[in-house]
Formats: sequence, structure tokens, C-alpha cells
Amino acid sequence: MGDFQEVENAWFQDRKANILRMRRGLLVAAKEPSGLLRDEEAVIRSLGSEIDLGREEARMYLKILREGGIPKAERNRSTEVLLSRGMVLLSGDGSRFIALHPRLGVANYFRTYQERVTRELRERRMRVDKLILELIPVYEATTEKKLAEQGGK
Repeated sequence: MGDFQEVENAWFQDRKANILRMRRGLLVAAKEPSGLLRDEEAVIRSLGSEIDLGREEARMYLKILREGGIPKAERNRSTEVLLSRGMVLLSGDGSRFIALHPRLGVANYFRTYQERVTRELRERRMRVDKLILELIPVYEATTEKKLAEQGGK
């Protein structure tokens, strides 16, 4: 019974420590001014590593999010990528790029990224299958030769 009580106490202490850490994190986040990221570079890196968004495109997306949009006159390669990936769109009057809600925009981008990667993998698989078909006769010829040599001995 003593061992169980020790394990139970340790579990409760660990849980209590986790709750306190979460509360401290929420308090820190609550102190941040609305619309600011605590670690912008980490977000930019994550957009790159998780959905393969280029650094400049990530910066532009954050700018559009922060500013509520940018004039169409600022159109560049980054806005074109964001537009083609469904993360931003043109305003109703066509004068500004505006960001979709991140839940939609990032999900759209991830979906297009996933489709592109899936297509690339399918194409790669076809090339690998062709390579396999080229290598099979070499393997079979070598195997037949070895069997013939073993049969002759």
C-alpha cells in the first residue's frame, strides 16, 4: 500500500506542476499585446518546416495578417505564392490583398503542399518502378548463370 501511495502522490505533484506551468504560460501570453507574436522567427521557421512556406512568403503572410491587408500595388512573388496557395485573396474591390483566417489559410496551403508532395511521390514511384524493371533482367541473368554453374559442378 505504501508504494501505491507514493506513486499516487508523485503523479499528483507532477500534474500540479504542469498546471502551474500552463497557468504561467497563459499569463505571459495574456500580457503580450494583441496581434504580436512572442517569437516571430520561430513562427517563420515553423511555417517553413511544417508547410514548406518560403521565408519571404512567411514574412509577407505575417505582414498581411498584422496590417489587415496590403495594397495590391505591393504585389510581388510572395503575394503571388500566397494567393496561389489560398492563404490570401484580393479584397472585394480588388485593391488589397487580405489574409484568410489562419485556420483556413494555413490549412489551404498545407492541402496544396500535400497534393504537390503526393503528386511528386507518385511520379517518383513511377520512375523507381521503371528502374526496377531495368534491374530485374540483370538480377535474373546473374541468378540463372549461378544456377547453371552450380548445376555443372
